[in-house]
Amino acid sequence: MIHDILLSCMSLSRKGIGIKSFLTTNVVEEFMHPCERAIFEKIIDILSSLSEIVRFAKFFGGVSQRDISDFSDAHEYSTGYYLRNFAQGIERALDDYYKETAELETITEQNTTHSLNYIYNSLEQHLPIIIFLRKLINDARIQKLNGCQLLENLHVSYDHGDIRLKKIINKVSRPVKLAFLSHLTHWLLFGIIDDEYAEFFINYRPNEGVAKSSCDKSYTSTNSPPSILSEEEIWQYEIRFSQLPSFVSAVLAEKILFVGQTVLVFKLDRRKIKTDSWISKSQAPFCDDIGELWNGKEGMFCNLIEDLNQDDKIDVFELERAINQIKKYVSQRLSEIAVIEDDLERQLCLIKDFYLLGRGEFYLEFFRQLYESSENFAELNNKNYTKAFEIAANVMATADDLENFSLSVQKTTIDLDESCEFALFQNLHLKYIYKWPLNLLFSPTTIERYNTVFRFLLTVRKIQYDLQLVWARHKWTSKTGNPVDIKIISLRNHLMFFLDNLQYYIQVDVLECQFSMLMNVIASKADFEEIQRAHSVFLANVLSQCFLLTDETDKKINTSQPARHSQYPVYGTILEIFSLCEKFSVVNENNLDDVDRLEDRFNVAISGLIKLLVNIKSASSFGALSQLLLRLDFNRWFSLKRHEVAAL
Repeated sequence: MIHDILLSCMSLSRKGIGIKSFLTTNVVEEFMHPCERAIFEKIIDILSSLSEIVRFAKFFGGVSQRDISDFSDAHEYSTGYYLRNFAQGIERALDDYYKETAELETITEQNTTHSLNYIYNSLEQHLPIIIFLRKLINDARIQKLNGCQLLENLHVSYDHGDIRLKKIINKVSRPVKLAFLSHLTHWLLFGIIDDEYAEFFINYRPNEGVAKSSCDKSYTSTNSPPSILSEEEIWQYEIRFSQLPSFVSAVLAEKILFVGQTVLVFKLDRRKIKTDSWISKSQAPFCDDIGELWNGKEGMFCNLIEDLNQDDKIDVFELERAINQIKKYVSQRLSEIAVIEDDLERQLCLIKDFYLLGRGEFYLEFFRQLYESSENFAELNNKNYTKAFEIAANVMATADDLENFSLSVQKTTIDLDESCEFALFQNLHLKYIYKWPLNLLFSPTTIERYNTVFRFLLTVRKIQYDLQLVWARHKWTSKTGNPVDIKIISLRNHLMFFLDNLQYYIQVDVLECQFSMLMNVIASKADFEEIQRAHSVFLANVLSQCFLLTDETDKKINTSQPARHSQYPVYGTILEIFSLCEKFSVVNENNLDDVDRLEDRFNVAISGLIKLLVNIKSASSFGALSQLLLRLDFNRWFSLKRHEVAAL
């Protein structure tokens, strides 16, 4: 009987046939002494628990998993590569049990005096391990853990004081760590994610509206990436925080995401033309594949990641050190290529010239060509804008600089007030064809933010252009012997004063200041990560200090809506003053009642704007705002005038 029990213990191994029939038979009870029946039942309980562990390991860890039909709880578990490695780790953790059971069988055969209690005492030593393994399996079943979630559960299970359990958890987690590091290596070094079961924390999620036919055949319902990515699809990778383990911080995950996206950028067909001027700057030609990025060091970085699996527990500091080392190398390589090959400083200067209206004379010519070709803004169409842009480039001899820029009209989803001329500018889109590897600086989101600033600055310049035409018309009228009413001249001067100071604030106090800080970072030979961070800060500061950090719903240029109802009152008040300027530019000079109404509305709007700016300045360290307030309300002109009006 003792030997039969030992054979049942051994039959739990992968080579055995199972002990289900032995556990369910009643024959042994008929031959069992009543004194040993309780001990025998305890042995059976241990073997039953052990049987559950082994059946789980065989079902999920074997190559032909579905050959075992008696694992009825299989549907309660998740699936995937990590779970299979977890099951293989469970099976390896039982090796010591099988070895000790074989030794126990040898001892029993040599000494027939051992009792059933001796067998139970030997098995009881493995009971903490069996309970621990059952807990890990139950966690995976109850929580349906898969992927990095499974690795996270194993990582936190290290926190105990039992040396034997520490040895067991090392065996269980090693194959799972290997799966994680394999995913990490493929993403960092090759930009590849083979993640059929959505187990890794880097996720490819195509944007809504992207047709499935546009992707490769490898595109599946699990959102796996296509084998050949376009430039836009590179930015559709994101961090899946539900799979992000606790030992990988959000900052570290962003670095991992950046490195993989960089590799994908290198794998793009760049079709670049190497000019003689560039060849003279660099003697080392650049390639079109990822070999250019790693420069033969991919093997070293691969070993750096693989060495992490040698530790019993994932060392968070070593993991961060390895990722930071790879990230630093990639950033330095990108910085070298961007500065040498693409002349980053010149590209940013072009961005400033055309997105941020650094070349004001060009856009003056653009307006002249645009409005001379049509009698009113209702006649404008897409072709007018594009044609005027091209003609202005030829007239101003900037066609070479504009070879990477193109202006188009795109119908937006924003409901625009068609009675407002400058509302049409919200459909303009200035496209920048950037060179590789500037893809990592000018993502589609970044380009759209530049277009937000571009539309706003173009609106300011357009209204200035209209008021300058009004000034010219008034000068011509006065010379013909028909003097213009002093009220009209006064309101015109106030409107021009507001626009001139607003433009000066934006162009000098904001754009020039922020752009000089960005160029100083590039001039200091910073790595690409620092350049990328400085560029993000630059764009965020520009949007913030130009009062453009608004939601899409608040970007509606609807002048019929009072500014006080806007979630962003400064932006809304500025739009209201823009509308007053536009109405003034077309007002009939003989109708002084309209002029009086516009003047009253302007006084209310400018006083409200100054009050809002004072509140913002007092609540923040907005240094540039002081200059705007000083210019707009010089000697407290508008503030005192508001009090005078209130006194009347």
